[in-house]
Amino acid sequence: MTKAKNSIPVLRVTQLDTNELDESLILTLKQSINQDFFKYVQYNFIQKYHTEIFTAIKCVLWYNTYYKRSQTIGQSLLDWSYLNQNGKLGLLRKIAHCFIYCFDEWFLAKLPHLIKKLIFYFKKLKNKNQIEEENNLDSERKIDNYLNFLGAIFKSVSFLNYLMFLFNGKYLHLWERLLKLEPSYNREQLIKSYNHEVSEREELWQTYFSIFKLIDSYASFDKIYSKITKIRSRKYQNESELNIKCCPICEIEPSMIHCSKNYDKLESCKHIYCYLCIKKALNEHDNKFECPICKKYIYDIELHISSNSGINE
Repeated sequence: MTKAKNSIPVLRVTQLDTNELDESLILTLKQSINQDFFKYVQYNFIQKYHTEIFTAIKCVLWYNTYYKRSQTIGQSLLDWSYLNQNGKLGLLRKIAHCFIYCFDEWFLAKLPHLIKKLIFYFKKLKNKNQIEEENNLDSERKIDNYLNFLGAIFKSVSFLNYLMFLFNGKYLHLWERLLKLEPSYNREQLIKSYNHEVSEREELWQTYFSIFKLIDSYASFDKIYSKITKIRSRKYQNESELNIKCCPICEIEPSMIHCSKNYDKLESCKHIYCYLCIKKALNEHDNKFECPICKKYIYDIELHISSNSGINE
């Protein structure tokens, strides 16, 4: 088969995205009409003529998109269209596309019933008598078997066509192959450079999350928390011991050691000071001095009694 002039093959992923866009558009349109319009119409009427109504809507949509611009909405968004061997599509191929695109649901829903009616009608004309009920049931079963067999053949052929599409990148649907419609970009595509930074970052975080889940399944966080609290308590204990040995104001070993009054209470400051340093600080701050380490206020002082020696320093 000779290729169309100026034909630029369309990527497989672009054709699949186009098909997904067109199907999503039809589904969204159906949901919107059912919710906004059909709620004012009787339910029995909708159930009876549901297929015909949406076939008519798809015909209107097809006329305003494919017939006028030779593109579906998905194709126009991704900037490609169908071409035949000679270039642009003719009227017959557009009409064939209309029957396939607009009447697909109608054929699936109504065609088996119409075939049964036609067969029974011709049998009546041939016999010129009313068919007996048992023969009617047998004929109906045979027709159902034939239709199921034809449906299985169609699905198998469609599956083979899809495999061929994955192999050579042409004719996503079986009807495209029958009508010889080749997908082609409308203009020349520029070479695109892809940056994988986002995907690499996502994979990195996925790896971190997987490692965290693995650790979470084996580790006991209660034990880890208790160990961390012990380490922190030791650190604070060492800091407090270091601070008690030095005056927070002059930062040397205190002389004439004094501390906050009511030193043993929980809310009072636990640091020791030189008498001259703390006395001067209280006089300068109107008997309300804030400890530079624990940020607690000191209002009065007393002589510090060491718990180790039991004598006044």
